Amino acid sequence: MKKLILIATMLITTFAYANANEQSCKDLPGRDKLGKDSVEYFKCLKAKATKDGKLKPLNSDSKLTNIMKGKDKFKIPNPVNGLKKLGKVLKPDVKFKN
Repeated sequence: MKKLILIATMLITTFAYANANEQSCKDLPGRDKLGKDSVEYFKCLKAKATKDGKLKPLNSDSKLTNIMKGKDKFKIPNPVNGLKKLGKVLKPDVKFKN
């Protein structure tokens, strides 16, 4: 039982030590203002962005970019059709059979 506890504590401490070596980009001094220390901050961001030698693709999927690229058409709603449909809701046509 003592060996199990000893092994568990050793594993926990080694994982904690291994994760402590990774630097956080938020803690670097060049983050708040551009200056001499900003170079280190940008290098950290670049290292985080490129993992395995590949850049992460940017999430630029939006309605506006699709319209600008020509994938989607820009549709302007017709206000007359909206008013006609509103009128039918307010005054429905009721036909009675005599």
